[in-house]
Amino acid sequence: MSDLSPDEPLQIGRYRVLSRLGRGGMGTVYLGESPEGQQVAIKVINPEYSRHERFRMRFRREADAAQRVRRFCTAAVVEAALDGDQLYVVTEYVAGPSLEEAVDTDGPLRGSSLDALAVGVATALTAIHGAGVVHRDLKPSNVLLSPVGPRVIDFGIARALDTLGGMTGTGEILGTPRYMAPEVLRGEPVSAACDVFSWGCLMAFAASGRAPFGGEALPAVLYQVLNTEPSLEGMEPALRELVTYALTKDPHNRPTSQQLLDHLVGRSAAPEQAAHSVQASWQELGETPDDVAWSGTGPGGPSGTPSSPGHTLSGPPEGGTEPFPRGLAAGRRNLVVGAAVAALLVAAAGIGLRLALAPGGPPEDLPLLYQDDFTQSGTGWSGGTYSPLTGTYGYSPNGYYAVDVSGYSPIRREQAPIPFVSAPPATPDPTASPMPITPSRILLGSDITIRSGTVGMGEYGLFCRGEDDNKATRYEFLLDTSGNARIRKTVKSAGGELTKPVKIDLPKGEAVRLTAECAGVKEGVRLTMWVNDEQTQSFLDTNPLPNGLVGVIARVGENSDAVLRTAFDNFTLHGPAPTTQP
Repeated sequence: MSDLSPDEPLQIGRYRVLSRLGRGGMGTVYLGESPEGQQVAIKVINPEYSRHERFRMRFRREADAAQRVRRFCTAAVVEAALDGDQLYVVTEYVAGPSLEEAVDTDGPLRGSSLDALAVGVATALTAIHGAGVVHRDLKPSNVLLSPVGPRVIDFGIARALDTLGGMTGTGEILGTPRYMAPEVLRGEPVSAACDVFSWGCLMAFAASGRAPFGGEALPAVLYQVLNTEPSLEGMEPALRELVTYALTKDPHNRPTSQQLLDHLVGRSAAPEQAAHSVQASWQELGETPDDVAWSGTGPGGPSGTPSSPGHTLSGPPEGGTEPFPRGLAAGRRNLVVGAAVAALLVAAAGIGLRLALAPGGPPEDLPLLYQDDFTQSGTGWSGGTYSPLTGTYGYSPNGYYAVDVSGYSPIRREQAPIPFVSAPPATPDPTASPMPITPSRILLGSDITIRSGTVGMGEYGLFCRGEDDNKATRYEFLLDTSGNARIRKTVKSAGGELTKPVKIDLPKGEAVRLTAECAGVKEGVRLTMWVNDEQTQSFLDTNPLPNGLVGVIARVGENSDAVLRTAFDNFTLHGPAPTTQP
């Protein structure tokens, strides 16, 4: 019987909606059926997220990446609706309760069933990380106990929420702090090591029925994760040691998901072999419950009752080589954070941990005029398919726009193919189609990553009000490889800094969101620069450049030994509605 309310959909895309499985902070999950009769799970994203353009573009990238994840030990992504007013992801329907429901109903896992869970989730993470995806929200409700083994769901898509700074529109923290790595809670770069920490928390919950870090109020939970050692009960010594490594506070001292898998099943076992072993042993653990639920948004669907665990999967191989050379003690040196963090937690308790968004962020009231996430080539940017062996710029098959410079070719400026002209023609053609004029106030943005192979000093960023000739005229909003931010102006290749460089703490290996505003005002042009949504530079130029081109730029010293390899992604242009001139 359907439990749908009158305002809920009966059809989503090509899928007939059968019932609601659950509802959570990010969206609602429905059980659906394809025209071919296949049952699927449909996760519909809440409108408050989908109306953010940056979220939509990141959602598209993460959904595309999720579709590349190999299917064993995961709920495979069947389809993703990435445009329109309603965003949703369709995955395989997994028959089985979540780990959270199973432990709550029948108690902790023991023996070989606990080992099988450890191997199955480690196998899933190996596949997820191998596709370049970080799960970011691995927790008991996101692991389903299917008839053929544990299956991990919701991988990668949660990363799209990072475009909102890890918070909702009201400033609430997103995610499940009890299962989040310390570096995530501190606002540091997210990596696959965060999922390994969550794997350790997951195993602690499965073995004991409790998360490894206690506390009832949220500030107390955060303090425990940041400062205390985990509580690990119900595990055999070999598994406890591995979980302890995974829960090391320093992400650099944790094993990778592949090392977890190697340690559990032997170094010669490929992920597919491990998945097959888990499935074979899992099927011998007993009957599959009749009542099943697809969980992905937390509890809310029907519960299942798994059978008692069996004893069919062996533990870690004896005498295995220690894969973690830094040792267990290395991860315990940084257990205590400063009094400032403790004070922050106490202050957060008084406001329910609703954090204020950083002041001075980019304006949000300007309509989107143009965007490109570079998932397809041939959208108007220069260059074809990029290859580091044959070119220095173009569309990367990995879904970004690559720009490489070196001392032999020290600067590259690429014009964005926005559908506007800088100014009306001097002699209008009455028979020509009218062309919109670039607004005098525009807001540019792009996610920029420094790629491997970069050597020495270089700078990169966005430009506005440029001229299309060999003599550089433009405003430049620049970051350099040392983490400095500045605004620069050139006129016919002559000019210099408008603002002194400001040091920014940039995460290594992570994309940086650079946003720049060129706003014509009565006094001239107001230039403002934001890095990861925090204002870093501002300048009023009372001798302004005329309206012009916009785009991306990269530069190193001429005849230097430096090499700069950049990846530009999610390029956007916002502004008021442009005027149209013949």
